[in-house]
Amino acid sequence: MPPVKKVHFMGIGGSGLAGVAQIAKAYGFSVSGCDLAIDTPYIDKVKKAGISVFSGHDASHIADADLVAVSPAIFYQSDNHPETALARKKGILIKWQQFLGEYLHHGKFLICIAGTHGKSTTSALAGLVLEAAGLDPTVEVGATVPVWYNNVRIGKGKYFISEADEYHDNFASYHPEIIILNNIELDHPEYFGTFEKILESYLRFIKNIKPGGTLIFNANSSGNLELIKLLSGQITDKKLVLVSYNYFDVKNEMLSPDKTKFEYQGKKYELKIPGRHNIENALGIIELANVLNINFLNLNSALKLFSGIGRRLELLGGKKGIKIYDDYANHPTAFMATIQAVRQLNPDSRVWAVIEPHTFSRLRAVLPQLPASVRGADHVIFSKIYASREQDPGDFSGADISAAAKHPDSRYIPEFPAIIDYLHSHSHTGDVILVMGSGQSYKLSRQILENI
Repeated sequence: MPPVKKVHFMGIGGSGLAGVAQIAKAYGFSVSGCDLAIDTPYIDKVKKAGISVFSGHDASHIADADLVAVSPAIFYQSDNHPETALARKKGILIKWQQFLGEYLHHGKFLICIAGTHGKSTTSALAGLVLEAAGLDPTVEVGATVPVWYNNVRIGKGKYFISEADEYHDNFASYHPEIIILNNIELDHPEYFGTFEKILESYLRFIKNIKPGGTLIFNANSSGNLELIKLLSGQITDKKLVLVSYNYFDVKNEMLSPDKTKFEYQGKKYELKIPGRHNIENALGIIELANVLNINFLNLNSALKLFSGIGRRLELLGGKKGIKIYDDYANHPTAFMATIQAVRQLNPDSRVWAVIEPHTFSRLRAVLPQLPASVRGADHVIFSKIYASREQDPGDFSGADISAAAKHPDSRYIPEFPAIIDYLHSHSHTGDVILVMGSGQSYKLSRQILENI
């Protein structure tokens, strides 16, 4: 690796860039950053770490930078940014994930959490369990962990836990000792195109495991099982250890509004966070604890105390007897799991699912899964589609999504103010409003709370 002292992070207000920038600063790099938005939830954390943050983009920001680390989303947007144009010309442009893998993971015992769903929750849980065991890990998560007041934990131990994202092959530069693989489903169709391409990406990532490493995988995921078939015989030279877990091995499950209890491998566990999907997340962590020889008391105490992460079934508050939840869900599987968890917490309430669809390509690809995913809600509202890095194709909208949901009370209300007005008129005491999406919906949920 070439010597690097100063790194400039373009888009430092994003969760991933903000977290990695803080770790880089703690590891002794000189760090700066910039963003068009200077009011993101992570900017203050970056500034408190002593990192200079510029508003907007200007070539002067990278005058003395050794590397310019950016989000891969920049490659789908205008490439006229002064920083990226100059950085590419100087040969110092790099994805922030590549910087993380090549520079910050170096010399660490790396544990990666991968999969379509549950990466952030599982990464946070892994960090808390290792912290409880006194292993002082460094942890990088894609959402805020309340007990850390941040989406990173910077430790002095040898362990480094990273949320490993498949989009744009972001995890390609990671070389872990252990991978927890939650699940694999069709996602990011604008990049991968087909499910087979997703499997190929994961297969390359699994091949990055260091010799003698461990793959902990959810055997209740059909996508995972397809990957295991592809793995067969391909990396025997690495002496890869396979460890599986399965929700169907759980016994005496009890889901109540205040806790989740279950038995696994003859031991009893308790979770604060609701939903069967979180039991699956916990099973991966239980197997990780077994691999690392973390004792049961440290493991279970961390599981019991974990209250969740930001924007994952986050209760924002209530007004007029109506509760408002905010969640990052952007895929039918996540919609279904989150609605089921809200039902666990509020068994006697009417549930409003308010969904901001995220990207045209994703929702078009998963339309057949929508009816089952929203069936558990009493009322469903779809807003206009958040395009993110995509262009509007002109032949697909939230109205098509609402129709495809085939729900008896599904409606398309494109603009946020109109959604708020509708909920103000039609929601009642005892109702629950669950807002889901990974675009601007976090603003909508808060506006609903203010104006309901």
